[in-house]
Amino acid sequence: MNNSPSKEQIINQAIKFHLQGNIPEASKYYQRFINQGYEDHRIFSNYGAILQDLNKLEEAETCYRKAIKINTNYAIAHSNLGNILRNLGKLKDAESSTLKAIKLKPDFAEAHFNLGNILRDLGKLKDAESSTLKAIKLKPDFAEAHFNLGNILRDLGKLKDAESSTLKAIKLKPDFSEAIYNLICILRDLGKIQKLILLTKSIPESSLPNQEYKLRFKLETTIGNLLNGNFAETFINITETKEFIKKGVLDLVKDKKNRNNTINYFKFITSLYPLLEKDNNNPNAEKIPHIGESHCLSFSHQTFSLSSQLKQIQPVLIKGGKAWHFGNKKSNKWKDSLNEQIKNHKYSDKVLISFGEIDCRRSEGILSYSTKNNKNISEVCKETTKNYIDFMEKVLSQYFIKRYYFGIPAPTLKSELIDELDKKRIKIIKLYNQYLKEEVLSRNACFLDIYALTSNKNGENNNLHMCDKIHLSPKCLSILFEEYLYET
Repeated sequence: MNNSPSKEQIINQAIKFHLQGNIPEASKYYQRFINQGYEDHRIFSNYGAILQDLNKLEEAETCYRKAIKINTNYAIAHSNLGNILRNLGKLKDAESSTLKAIKLKPDFAEAHFNLGNILRDLGKLKDAESSTLKAIKLKPDFAEAHFNLGNILRDLGKLKDAESSTLKAIKLKPDFSEAIYNLICILRDLGKIQKLILLTKSIPESSLPNQEYKLRFKLETTIGNLLNGNFAETFINITETKEFIKKGVLDLVKDKKNRNNTINYFKFITSLYPLLEKDNNNPNAEKIPHIGESHCLSFSHQTFSLSSQLKQIQPVLIKGGKAWHFGNKKSNKWKDSLNEQIKNHKYSDKVLISFGEIDCRRSEGILSYSTKNNKNISEVCKETTKNYIDFMEKVLSQYFIKRYYFGIPAPTLKSELIDELDKKRIKIIKLYNQYLKEEVLSRNACFLDIYALTSNKNGENNNLHMCDKIHLSPKCLSILFEEYLYET
């Protein structure tokens, strides 16, 4: 008598374990089914999903393709295959596969959602927005779709709309750590710093099951308190963030770019904090906004003399902003952040501006672009600075009579042995500052020659005025304005 389970019994048992979340047992039954030579599109698709979750992408791709071969009209497999191909970096194939799923099943909300992700990766932001809106229309309570729409709107430079969509995602799914973190970043981009700090204080521990996001939330709170000039809270946040890092939480940040950004910002603020003057002995000093990426934090709330009058610097952070982002013709989150934040900083007729250091790094910006596209470095530097200043002057001259543009520091090299990239970077930074100075002064704006302050005869950093290898020390503020200020 044959007691072996039938094909249908194996299928039913496998699916039962899968629905219960017992993945090891479900996998065992799926493999048993496949090893016995049975063919069923559901089994290959379901097992592909398990392999996908285990990050066995090539094996998952094979399973999905097998499911499609058995049943070419199986929309779920086409959609899931699109996801796999996206993760493998095969974006055009991913788009094609997902479109097949939608053609087979036009009301397939998840497929429209997946297509939105793929189109975003392809840089087709308006199409990505349209696909994600279709997913939401088909499934209004789709929290992940509202979240992704927020990301797309942020990329499109629609920060207020991005805030609204992200709030909807959190309302639908209160423990959505990634959405809560993105909301914090959007509030920072909008300059709603007090709202950001209140949000981080009001989030219950139960909403943050992910240690990675607890660490990143804490760092954003640290930055927020520094922007607000609350030095006591900043110190507490630095200490708390340090404890997270000591416990190894940084290793849980999966994305390499996010991990590097987190540790680099933490090291910078930790180096900067002891150097900042924290006692404000001149509460009536006029505030001047200092708009920039991380470099604007170097002089947070510091007092100095300008035209024989005491001024205090208010940092206005546009995180990750490059000169190229502002010179680019497309709308983006950095331009929108600038326009939104200016609304809160019209209290002075003067403004300080710091962008460009990111454009001149080894691994990104001008050097990377010139190498990949076989472009002349000097021409790329010149075009970047011109387009950047064109945009900035168009926006800032409406509100500020005096605009003070900071150059960028000479490079601190990681090794005494200089390679070809180092040589090119030294050249780029010198050229960038030269062209930036020319562009700024030609518009009747002011230029602060940080390169002259920080470089030695070889074009490398003299390490006399830095708080770390990249950022200026607040101690050089008065020297800059007394000795390195150029006005027309």
